[in-house]
Amino acid sequence: MYLKSVNIQSRFFLLLLLLLLPLLFAACTEDVKIHKSALRYFDEGNAALKHRDYQIAIWNYQKAISLDSESPNFHYNLGLTYYEIGNYSESIDSFKHVELLVPSQTATYYNLALAHYKMSNSRLADIYYNRYQDMLSLRKAQQRLVEARKEQELDAKIKATEAKPKILKKSSTLKKKNPTLKKKSDTGKLTIPGWE
Repeated sequence: MYLKSVNIQSRFFLLLLLLLLPLLFAACTEDVKIHKSALRYFDEGNAALKHRDYQIAIWNYQKAISLDSESPNFHYNLGLTYYEIGNYSESIDSFKHVELLVPSQTATYYNLALAHYKMSNSRLADIYYNRYQDMLSLRKAQQRLVEARKEQELDAKIKATEAKPKILKKSSTLKKKNPTLKKKSDTGKLTIPGWE
C-alpha cells in the first residue's frame, strides 16, 4: 500500500514537472530578450551621448531602465547626461539609484558631490566628496595590503627553498676520484686496496 502511494506521488511530481518545465524555459528566454532590448537601448543612448544628442540619450536610457531597473550602468549614464544639460536634481536622483545598487563605486560619490555643488548645496557636496575621498583612501590601503601579502608570500617561498637541504646526485666522477674503491688486479679479479 505504501509503495503504491509513493509511486503515485512520484508520477504526479514528474507530471507536474513536465508541465512546468516549458513555462520556466519560456520565462527564462523572455528575460533574456528583455535584457537584450535594454542593452540595445543603452548602446543607442551611449551613441547619442557621444554625439551630444542629450534628449535622445535620455530617452534611450529611460527605456533601458524601464526594461531593467537593476543595472547601475543605465542609471549612471542617465545621471551623467542630466548633469551635462544642467538638470542637476535629476542627475542626483540617478546617481542615488547607482549608490543604492553599487555602494562601493567611488565615481558615484564624486558625481553626487559635483551635482550638489552646482546646486549650491555645499553641505551635501562636502559629505559626498568626503565619502569619495574615504573610499579612495580605503582602496589604496587595500591595494597596499595586497602588495604586502604578495611580498610576504614571496619571502616565505624564498626562505622555504633556502631551508631545504640540498641533495647531491651521485655522479660518475666521484667513482673515478675515490681511491678506496675496489681495483682490478693483473689477474682480472677485484681486490681491496691495502692501507699503506
